Amino acid sequence: MQIKNLFNNIAKDIGEIQINSLSFDSREVTSGGLFFCLVGGDSDGHDFSVAAQKNGAVAIVASRQTASSLPHIIFKDTRSALGGAASKFYGEPYKKLKMIGITGTNGKTTTTYIVQSILKAAKKKVGLIGTTAIMIGDKRYDTKLTTPDPIDFHSTLARMVDEGIEYLVMEVSAHALALRKMEGVKFDVAAFTNLSRDHLDFFGTMENYFNAKNQLFTKELAKHAILNADDTWVSKTINDCPIPFTTFGAINPADIFAIDLSMSAGGLKYILNLKDNIREIKFNMPGKFNMYNTLCAAAICFQLKISLKSIVDGIRNVVKVDGRFQIINTSKCSIIVDFAHTDDGLKNILSTIKEFAPKRIITVFGCGGDRDKTKRPVMGNIVSEMSDFFYITSDNPRTEKPENIMSDIEKGVSENKKSAYKMIADRKLAIKQAVEFAEDGDIVLVAGKGAEPYMEIGKTKIPYSDEEYILGLVGDMA
Repeated sequence: MQIKNLFNNIAKDIGEIQINSLSFDSREVTSGGLFFCLVGGDSDGHDFSVAAQKNGAVAIVASRQTASSLPHIIFKDTRSALGGAASKFYGEPYKKLKMIGITGTNGKTTTTYIVQSILKAAKKKVGLIGTTAIMIGDKRYDTKLTTPDPIDFHSTLARMVDEGIEYLVMEVSAHALALRKMEGVKFDVAAFTNLSRDHLDFFGTMENYFNAKNQLFTKELAKHAILNADDTWVSKTINDCPIPFTTFGAINPADIFAIDLSMSAGGLKYILNLKDNIREIKFNMPGKFNMYNTLCAAAICFQLKISLKSIVDGIRNVVKVDGRFQIINTSKCSIIVDFAHTDDGLKNILSTIKEFAPKRIITVFGCGGDRDKTKRPVMGNIVSEMSDFFYITSDNPRTEKPENIMSDIEKGVSENKKSAYKMIADRKLAIKQAVEFAEDGDIVLVAGKGAEPYMEIGKTKIPYSDEEYILGLVGDMA
């Protein structure tokens, strides 16, 4: 492909250069490659232009002249340029798919799985991109990021088109929006689940975090918005949304709403009013937050003109979502593994457990290192207030000392719970002690990692799974 096919208004001598690949990592450049100089974190791609040239690059996309002697294409924002170029390089595959993007602090993964199930019930061929996996039909692939980098993203879309996929449902992270990863696509439907404290290490303030999420709801990126009328932050989007939108909720007036919610350990049910189409909804996972997840999914699919029967059947067909409210029953207690890693997420799941817990709630949790420190004492306070006993432990400490992270969490522990917890840095040991401490009828919540298959220590990801460890543990104890 010639460079002129990727960018507008390119000089003829540069525009006719033939390229075979795109890259923003000089180590991955191959002969005939176009190298993008991205700036972020501790790295500046401009410093690697010569290395890219040595590896076979034929041109450089940069925001300034570099030490490379190759032809340069100058853009103020090279990240934005990369997204648009990657889309064109792979033939703008998004135009051949019905695109569904879901953003928000909590609920993205579960909602994508519910939408996927509804579309399957409607006999559609579905692709999924998210935190736990990339799925092309029934084929599953591991993923490193919630929202892939532009080159991987557009190449994946092209592969989905080649394999006959009709609909793509994906999680859209705030980081992806802030870093312009979504340039070069337009969503048919974009949804906003909720917003609560998270990633303030990157965004600094909740206002910045909201503004990053809110970029999805523009004429450039989406045709129609699905918005949570009951969320305080999302209501700001409702008040100033530049594109057509549909609201969902259970408290404030909404286009699509739920009434008569009832829950048990086995799930939930409620009456759904889908723009005056009334249906009973049954979902196999409990939690008021899951009512909102199912409402959001129903609203998305209704906008896509999916039948009411498929919506009801698709919601009912979801048996589990990896790492979300996974229940492991033992002879004396139930153990719940969940990804809840924010103060709001922990509050939601502990509130749900309280509604059906026959006896005590014992919680095992920690906070990630090199991430938002402000939420640590808040999470400590929530867990201490809502658990009968709890273990503060390690959760992806990265380059921080686990003991320091745990100490930050401990600062939020309620005064009346000073004798109701233990600090154990070894996550396996903390889980083992929690399960051994549990008595008949107790529920043990292991929160924070969900389906993550690793523990990140230093800059290394060591294979580890809460679920696998717990299954082995209770098997040995049987």
